[in-house]
Amino acid sequence: MKVIYILLLPIFCLAQQEREVDSLLKVANNLPTVKEKFDYLCTIPNTQRYASHTIAFIKEAERVAKDVNNEDYLALTYYYYANYYYYNAKLDSSLHYIEKAKPSLSATRQPLVNASLISTEGGVYQMKGNMPLSISKTIESQQLLDKIDTIPLSEEERRRYKMMSLSTLNSLANYYNSIDEYEKAISYYDMGYSTALQNNLYMYAGVFVNNKGDVFLKKNQFQKALEAFLEGKALKEKGNAQERIIKNSDLNIGVAYTGLNENEKALPYLEDVVGFYRKNNITTMLAESLYYQGNLFLNIKDFKGAETSCEEAKKLAMADSNLEILKKACDCLYQGYKATSNYDLALENHELYLKTKDSIFNEKNVKKQTEQELQYEFNKTEELRTAQIKAKENESKLYSILAFVGFAFASFLGFFFYKNRKKNFLLAKQKKLLEASVDEKNILLRETHHRVKNSFQMVSSLLFIQSETAQDAEAKIAIKEAQNRVRSMVLIHQKLYSKDKLVGIDSKEYIEDFTKDVIESHQFEATKLKFEVESQSLLLDIETITPLGLILNELITNVLKHAFNPVTEDSLLHISFKKEGETLVLTVTDNGKGMPAKIKESSFGLQLIEGLCKKLKASITLLAASPKGTEAKVVMKRFEIL
Repeated sequence: MKVIYILLLPIFCLAQQEREVDSLLKVANNLPTVKEKFDYLCTIPNTQRYASHTIAFIKEAERVAKDVNNEDYLALTYYYYANYYYYNAKLDSSLHYIEKAKPSLSATRQPLVNASLISTEGGVYQMKGNMPLSISKTIESQQLLDKIDTIPLSEEERRRYKMMSLSTLNSLANYYNSIDEYEKAISYYDMGYSTALQNNLYMYAGVFVNNKGDVFLKKNQFQKALEAFLEGKALKEKGNAQERIIKNSDLNIGVAYTGLNENEKALPYLEDVVGFYRKNNITTMLAESLYYQGNLFLNIKDFKGAETSCEEAKKLAMADSNLEILKKACDCLYQGYKATSNYDLALENHELYLKTKDSIFNEKNVKKQTEQELQYEFNKTEELRTAQIKAKENESKLYSILAFVGFAFASFLGFFFYKNRKKNFLLAKQKKLLEASVDEKNILLRETHHRVKNSFQMVSSLLFIQSETAQDAEAKIAIKEAQNRVRSMVLIHQKLYSKDKLVGIDSKEYIEDFTKDVIESHQFEATKLKFEVESQSLLLDIETITPLGLILNELITNVLKHAFNPVTEDSLLHISFKKEGETLVLTVTDNGKGMPAKIKESSFGLQLIEGLCKKLKASITLLAASPKGTEAKVVMKRFEIL
């Protein structure tokens, strides 16, 4: 009986939904005028957030528009079709109806609807991963809103205008969030949050604070993210938001709990949203929630569960052309398959992850986005300047009765004021162009380092897989050492693209992180080797830090392999790095068993160190440390401090 009940439940819900649709259609048919009927039918899809059954009301509205041969009504139904298919992730269908609606929805006849249509088009391109077109349409929508005179609008139209302005502001904030410009994104989210609260638009305020929480998630500030998501959910509930919008907060709360390793609290939230999105056939959000559920399973080492959830997320994302979720699902599958030694599938998903990431963030896209944003700011400044000039002309007519002397005196002052203003305007314009050019180059340079890091990571993954399958012990060790050398360069480029300074690496931060990484990757004994790092904070260029990192890798690896057998509580590795006069000095000291009587000159590691020392014009000395152990000292004469 229990099984029958579960099988009949979807049929029961569907029948109930059909009865509700029939009931509302009867209400519409009983309204006295065509306008009332049409407006009623069009209101339902929007208020019900374009749930799957609302297509019936749009079709009925289209039939009404065709019966009365009303071009404006017909264009509006195309607009609602476009939104319906957008919210249900049928992106090509949405674009089809957007193009059908455009000829009739002019900026003069229906300016608010026209701006909303362009905003929807921007959302479609964002979901398709085409960021240049997405931000271009968002900017176009904002420009249309800027031109609307709000004085003659009705109270309801003004409310819609405010909501659309907030929506565009949110889209711009999301754009900055997507390219990791977190401070700009937060400033836009805060601006929208404050504006929404001032206008008692609590649901919108909840959306802004919820999206701000997403920034905290990306920065691994999980407690701040959780607080933002909880506040966002409370505001949405206060604003009587639909269940679908509130479920988005539940998903984010589950993700935040996962980041805090509170998996028992996270799992109910994620299971609940997966069930909700599956029941309502909301495939885009289902794919996202399945990915996060898979990520949680990955954390608790339920690799089978992770593979099941993320494979479904991957399939849905590919069907909906959702590149962002496809990228995340592939990364989850890569981790899961690698953990279960399924290296073929791990490599396949890692390659797809890198390919998808490149298709979202490439240099041309970032460059075009920057140019478009700059063009919008420039156009807006020009429009404001034109409006100011017209205002001055109107004002001068009102004061034309002034005496000639007064007019001449005012003109004289105005002439110098105008010259000064024009000069300031030109300077401000040049400053903005220079800043934009610098930002553009920084974004491109960051992406270059990102790609180099991804390439090295790919090599590291291949070496890892090769080491796991190698049978010969010496070959396995050699591959592992090669992997560690690659990882030293991965860390360099990772730090270059994740920091504001894109052309230099902080020596103290790099040496501390790299030492910890190398030691952790080599430590398989119960007792862990203790280490100390005493380093000056110097900003070194990539030509200096790369060979330095490789030398440090070899010296630390030698200590781990030869100095201690076994590692005890007293075992210690000490690393020192500082500037002495016109040289840089790196010292690696251990208190192990000391150097052998004879060092193998054919050692690849030693040959590598000697080759790297030539690049830095450096000398290396190996001495017995006091009271025991070994000290390796590298003195560098060729380097660049930024």
